[in-house]
Amino acid sequence: MRLTARVEAVSVSQTLAVKKAADALKAKGIHIIDFGPGEPDFPTPEHIKHAAKAAIDRNQTKYTAEVGIAELRQAIADKYNLAYGLQFKPENIIVTSGAKQALYHVAQALFEAGDEVIIPVPYWVSYPEQVRLNDAKPIFVGTRESEGFRIQAGQIEQALSSRTRAIVINSPSNPTGATLDREQLREIVALAKAHNIFVIFDECYESFLYEGKHCCTAEFDPDCTILINSVSKSYAMTGWRIGWAVAPVSVIGAFSKLQSHSTSHPTSIAQHAATAALRGSQECLKDMLREYSTRRQFVLEALHKIPNVSCVPPQGAFYVFPNISAYFNGAEIKNSIDFARYLLDEAHVAVVPGAAFGMEGHMRLSYATSMAQLAEGLERIQRALKQVQVAASF
Repeated sequence: MRLTARVEAVSVSQTLAVKKAADALKAKGIHIIDFGPGEPDFPTPEHIKHAAKAAIDRNQTKYTAEVGIAELRQAIADKYNLAYGLQFKPENIIVTSGAKQALYHVAQALFEAGDEVIIPVPYWVSYPEQVRLNDAKPIFVGTRESEGFRIQAGQIEQALSSRTRAIVINSPSNPTGATLDREQLREIVALAKAHNIFVIFDECYESFLYEGKHCCTAEFDPDCTILINSVSKSYAMTGWRIGWAVAPVSVIGAFSKLQSHSTSHPTSIAQHAATAALRGSQECLKDMLREYSTRRQFVLEALHKIPNVSCVPPQGAFYVFPNISAYFNGAEIKNSIDFARYLLDEAHVAVVPGAAFGMEGHMRLSYATSMAQLAEGLERIQRALKQVQVAASF
């Protein structure tokens, strides 16, 4: 039996590959410090769990509308309208099984053979694969470490062609934590509007900013913007699988058709929990941000102590993306994949290679874990890299 060419062309997620390798060592009884997952280590807040239990008690366990329950769609609309002075209605919103499904709807509804989609590098691992799965071509535009990994409108303009259908923007960024300011986003939206294409704005880490205020592309033009978000990161609800897309009504109509023939709708209970997350107290966001801020500072100071490692401080999210290229010695470590494997084998620390995000010479380290784990893991890394320095004659 043959598989389609589009599936054969898709690579396995490197983040999941790292997890699989780490899990194999854990199964042998080896203590692994895992800096790979992009998942909050906090529990889902109690009031959200209570809302889910109450939904079960009310027997709200049946099919819902394919676009999601009305209460949640209204809560999402209110979130944007109150924060940014917009006028979204529930008709502008579809609730999905995580932000990843919302992004996949975008790719299926907008892209086809011959189309091009501009993706800044480094990128989240699924962006290019979802584009390829729909027979379109990702056009990569590199960012510079010296500029904080921030894409500029001028760079995007140079990559535009008559086949460009959309620009993917992720702010705060996974894997770098870079954010774009109002003027940068304004210029990108103006460019998209002038060329009659969409800005796909992934803002899943909007709640975790260490400086400044989050800016939403819909503030500048909601008609050429598709917003992607979820409760996964902000409310520590990764396993609940609730995300959404906010877009013009005609686009949401297309997404609705796709969803009606795929997942039907997200889990009813999780939708009620997500409604409580958006409607309830937001103190949990502040608590998590304070803890992430403390961990961020600790990680940056620890990395600074490792010779030949540089790291741009993240402005948001909960990752660092240090440059570790000085340890590529042409022997056992030739690239970031070798580097990640070396740390896993020798230090029993799991990180994600920069190659997974389209940028060699770096690794992604998640600090969504305890201070104890961070301290031990970074100490293990420092010890392991001392051996590479000797081998490489640094």
